[in-house]
Amino acid sequence: MPLLISCSHEDNLGPRFSIFPDLNYTPENAWGISDTIRRDKIQFNPGITRNQWWLGMTIDNPSDSTRQFLFVPNNPHINRILVFENNSSIPSKELGDFFPFGQRPFPDRDLVIPLVIPPNSTQHYLMLLDKVGETFHIEPEVLDFQTFHQRKSIDTLVIGLFLGWMAIVFIFAIFFSTELKSWSGAIYAAYVLSISFWLATHWGLTFQYLWPEQIDWVGKARPFFNLLTNILILLLVVMFFPPKTTGKITAKLIWAIIILQVCLILSIFLTPNVLKNPDAKVNLLQFTLVVSLVSSLLVLYYPFQQWKAKVPIAGYYFVGIAFLVLYGVLIQINQKVVSIGLPHYLLDFGSAFGLMVETGIITAAFARRASLFKKEKEKLTIEILEKDKQVADQLIQVQEDERQRLGRDLHDSIGGMLASLYIKTETISDHYPAGPIEELKQLIQQSIQEARSLSHNLTPHYLEENGLENVLRLQLELVMQKYEIDFHFYFQVTSTLPKPLQLILYRISNELLQNIVKHAEATEALLSISEQEGQIELIAEDNGKGIDSSLAFSGIGLKNIRERVNYLRGSFELETNQTGTTLTIIIPLHA
Repeated sequence: MPLLISCSHEDNLGPRFSIFPDLNYTPENAWGISDTIRRDKIQFNPGITRNQWWLGMTIDNPSDSTRQFLFVPNNPHINRILVFENNSSIPSKELGDFFPFGQRPFPDRDLVIPLVIPPNSTQHYLMLLDKVGETFHIEPEVLDFQTFHQRKSIDTLVIGLFLGWMAIVFIFAIFFSTELKSWSGAIYAAYVLSISFWLATHWGLTFQYLWPEQIDWVGKARPFFNLLTNILILLLVVMFFPPKTTGKITAKLIWAIIILQVCLILSIFLTPNVLKNPDAKVNLLQFTLVVSLVSSLLVLYYPFQQWKAKVPIAGYYFVGIAFLVLYGVLIQINQKVVSIGLPHYLLDFGSAFGLMVETGIITAAFARRASLFKKEKEKLTIEILEKDKQVADQLIQVQEDERQRLGRDLHDSIGGMLASLYIKTETISDHYPAGPIEELKQLIQQSIQEARSLSHNLTPHYLEENGLENVLRLQLELVMQKYEIDFHFYFQVTSTLPKPLQLILYRISNELLQNIVKHAEATEALLSISEQEGQIELIAEDNGKGIDSSLAFSGIGLKNIRERVNYLRGSFELETNQTGTTLTIIIPLHA
């Protein structure tokens, strides 16, 4: 904004000129009329015009050397300019949008006309300006080459700043659209692209660099991008804020205006003569002006309704769009209704700064929307995880209940039957040889011990009372009594473990012990449970024959262990070879 204000100085470098409408005058008639009109104009803005205009001016060169100047009308969209010099009836130059860009006497986005003034002379110029059926605004300047290039450097800086900003916003909108799968992001990207093309066309850049030979498209480009931009901004607000609670009638009006503007775009392409007939062109532009003003009001009123209804982020849109709509209305009034004295520099580049503010605020709204979307996604993820945890907890509880039932049945039913059988052998020992009876007693005692061991494994009754360490230590003593394996046990946990975690660690440890005694053929083994930096590290190691890596998880035991570790969001690492196996499990303490 300081740059814009500094550029929009009040020193007018333009000539005083006279201007009058063309009523089918010949150049000779126009020269005569021009001499009778005072040359006191410095700018001219009749709004939408139905006439061509004759502009007359005089330039003096009191110096003793030839001087070269550049005449800049500060309107890059004049259909045709015929330049006559010193009462000549034959134009010395012919340029405008009706001619390919390459035919311009000076390559610039504006319609720059080189002027050569001989020493100690006065040159008289008469120009026929054709802007029939369009808004006509000129504030001409006559600049030397140094001043012109200084002005161009500032213009290039402003344009580059704007286009660079819009490119950043466009990339952000594309990122938002792809990452969050949002249609509003795609529409916003299209809006940024469309309005950038509209301004580039307004500045004459697209004719210079994109379609320098397409003279038919030059006249259609500005109304096309204008209508397309209106459609996209209306789509953006109604898609970003669906009328769930308020604004349903306004939303219907917005869709009606969108359809109407789509029809206007189609009319431009399907009826090309509409832009060639002056009356039809004036009517089309005036109707487009009304539609644009209605669009501006709707695009401002709808976010205001949503903001009043306390819809999140609606305030961003309301402030951003209000900034641009206010400026846009001033431009439309200045160009098409009545001149309110806006300088051409503000007309050319003020909209760029307005758009930068608007897109900055709307981009902030998208960033806020992304943040809220991320929080909602995280909240939903947490809810899903909690539900998964509840289901898993219920499944584990069902498994534990079933284990306890089996353990009780094993202890009370089979254990009782084996005890009764052992007592029965005592009563019949006198009737049978002692050897077979003792063998039978020994088998029954082993069965009773096995039943008690299985019952204890299925229902660790004393886990909560005695703690995980004592229960595992007792389990290892029972295993070493039964198998010829030297077990080393290490337990170093200072935190109080939740009961479900203790139970799962017990199940995992017991499963590992069973694997070692049944399959490892080991003589020495280690079971270590320790706490390190908020994690539980469980290590089971043996000096057995190892496990075939390709078949390691085909068995039920290791599969169950991995499922339990995954449930606790832990990690599972297995190292095995012919000299032994080491299995390391890391579990977050607060999983």
